[in-house]
Amino acid sequence: MQGRIVEEERRRLAEARCDTWLWFVIRENYKNLPLESFGQENLREYLTKFEYGPRIDELINVISKRRLLPINQLKWIADDERQTNWLLSYTTKTLGIDLSPLPAGLDDREVLLAKIDYYDIDLNDKSSVIDRMRSDWNEYLKSDIIFKWFGEKEESVRCAFAWEWLVKHKARETYGQQAITNYKELLRFYDWIEVNDAQKKLDVASIKKKCSQQKYREGMKGKSQYNFMLSDQVIADLDKLASCYQATRPQIIEALIKMEVAQGTYLPQKIKKTSLY
Repeated sequence: MQGRIVEEERRRLAEARCDTWLWFVIRENYKNLPLESFGQENLREYLTKFEYGPRIDELINVISKRRLLPINQLKWIADDERQTNWLLSYTTKTLGIDLSPLPAGLDDREVLLAKIDYYDIDLNDKSSVIDRMRSDWNEYLKSDIIFKWFGEKEESVRCAFAWEWLVKHKARETYGQQAITNYKELLRFYDWIEVNDAQKKLDVASIKKKCSQQKYREGMKGKSQYNFMLSDQVIADLDKLASCYQATRPQIIEALIKMEVAQGTYLPQKIKKTSLY
């Protein structure tokens, strides 16, 4: 029973795919085919009024085998918004496939499949082109590692720094866009603006530098810098303490001062002895 249901669903999807392909083909020949006609309940029957007539099913069966790739060859195209958007742009800019204006009723993945189906080249050539498209997508994904730092920890904080930097340095691209709040949104933004890996690396380095500077400034709040003359021996002793406690010179000095302020056990005696000389 379950197998029959699955097979019926496959058949329905295959027919819908053929009807979509046919609608775009007929629209190419009949420019006045209204966009809203795509929503006809019996689309195939409606389209016979324009072309093919009673032989439409037979012709679809023949022509689709020459133009439509098997769905198994397209299963790598997932129901994933990021992948679909990238591939839609790829089919337009790299393959030159543009089906606009688009009718209502098709989601982005269906539009992508329709563009591939409509691509009017020999089926073997189309197979090679789609294999190359898949390879290009997988190769493109390798550049995601450039942005790995944003998804490792403090994701929202780091992405907030990224957005602040982007608004300042890429005003045209960010204008009217929603603020980036997470790693995936940052990836999609760079998918959209289409810059090369070298530029991505430069941008990320600048954002990380800004983030580091900001955190340093925040860490310095309530602190001031002073210069003191200390003997070489005191510096050597200070370095020994810093090494022993795995701390910095300023941390050792601050800890010692706080301890003396709290306890007052050493300086009164030391200063008194010093004043005798």
